[in-house]
Amino acid sequence: MVTGLEPGSVAGLPMYDWPEVCTEVDALWRAIATRIRAAGLEAPSTLWRPAAAEDLWSHPDLLVGETCGSQVVGAFAGRVEVLGVLDHAVDGCRPGDYRSVLVCRNDDPAGSLADLRGRPVAVNDRHSQSGHGALVAEIAPLTADARFFGEVVETGSHRGSMRATAEGRADLASIDEVCWRLGLDHEPAVDELRVLAWTDPTPAPPLVTGWANVGLRDRLNTAVAEAVADLDLSVREALHLYGYRPRSTTDYRVITDRLTAAEAAGYLTVR
Repeated sequence: MVTGLEPGSVAGLPMYDWPEVCTEVDALWRAIATRIRAAGLEAPSTLWRPAAAEDLWSHPDLLVGETCGSQVVGAFAGRVEVLGVLDHAVDGCRPGDYRSVLVCRNDDPAGSLADLRGRPVAVNDRHSQSGHGALVAEIAPLTADARFFGEVVETGSHRGSMRATAEGRADLASIDEVCWRLGLDHEPAVDELRVLAWTDPTPAPPLVTGWANVGLRDRLNTAVAEAVADLDLSVREALHLYGYRPRSTTDYRVITDRLTAAEAAGYLTVR
């Protein structure tokens, strides 16, 4: 068998791997791995779930990993190759794109982002496109003296940001809309929240492979696309998964373009 890879490759799909759907995420990977092996390549039988997602993305034997778009034009630029995106058919977006919902509490009188000036905001991670970068792009035109919010509460996850806002520790959060859908399915905190606004669409979190596997890109993309197309409907519904689209690393330059514009306005990070 032609493998194209040394044994010991790793794979991970951490972006929407909530405990309530980890069984379905595992089923998705099994389907992908089966197709990869049918294409004559080695593939790990199970997903790797390290405590820090950066350990997955930086692994020298990364076969397939899901990451944030900001990473492929940031810390991991030149270290991973974009394969494509799992398409979640996000409302208001073209296939293969996504966006964030900006949420506040149901009883908050705010009618627009401008009404949140001086208030606390929840941020999952400052390296997150959906939880931080998208919010920076929205807030930059509204800033005064390079500051908008009164406090930044770093929560470590979109789910944590939902809870922080519902509990009153923050008054606003930027939530990946796919995570918001999962929250509607599984997180009670969303009952206390409403959508205030939406961010501009951006290329969705990509599947990537280590740079050493760049020559396998077409075979990997074909395997993933076939696996998603044949996936059991119950798995697709649980993951809000509709399809797969190949994408290029250059598609993600829009992220750096928007942050460059925000930096020109003196607002490179939420504060």
